[in-house]
Amino acid sequence: MRASGDGFISEKSKQENRPVLLFTIHDYTGTEGENLNFCDYDEDITYDSVTYTRFPVRCDFIGDNAQGSINTIKVTLGNVSRLIQSYLMVYDLRGLKVTIKMVFADKLDDVDAYVEDVYYIDSYQANQQDAVFELTGKFDVLSLNLPGRVYSRNYCSWKFKSGECGYSGIETECNKTLQRCRGLGNTLRFGGFPSIPTSRIYVR
Repeated sequence: MRASGDGFISEKSKQENRPVLLFTIHDYTGTEGENLNFCDYDEDITYDSVTYTRFPVRCDFIGDNAQGSINTIKVTLGNVSRLIQSYLMVYDLRGLKVTIKMVFADKLDDVDAYVEDVYYIDSYQANQQDAVFELTGKFDVLSLNLPGRVYSRNYCSWKFKSGECGYSGIETECNKTLQRCRGLGNTLRFGGFPSIPTSRIYVR
């Protein structure tokens, strides 16, 4: 954990002042600097020149280590809009770095008044309501064999026209849905799991 500035310490005891959590998933496309930024607030926030999009988000601490510090947490993002699910369909996020900053609402103009924790995505799953990420503070999560397999009912995980996909026709685009795969006559190579009983995504 990193703490920065006297401003954070002086505000900590003021119960009427709301702490705001700022979440960043780093390099989600595989390109450095392309980040997803969310905040658990009722409006978008710009802090230290970074814009965080307001989003239904909840953070739960679920494990600690022998030294008594938190090393595993669960972050739940609302998925009713399917925005998060759309990212999970395209990108494998396991092993990515996640930073969580906490800053008090009336200190958003002070770029030093925050505390910050760094985690890495260990696993995640999504249903029609929520996308749930389990994060670990252990850097060795990156030693896992990546990417992990995405298990989805209605969406294909293969790259279009790849060896796994097998389609070699004249079409140039595919939205990776089962319906589109049927239209291309390629359902035998569909990279999803229609037998999954609900519209969920699992990555372990």
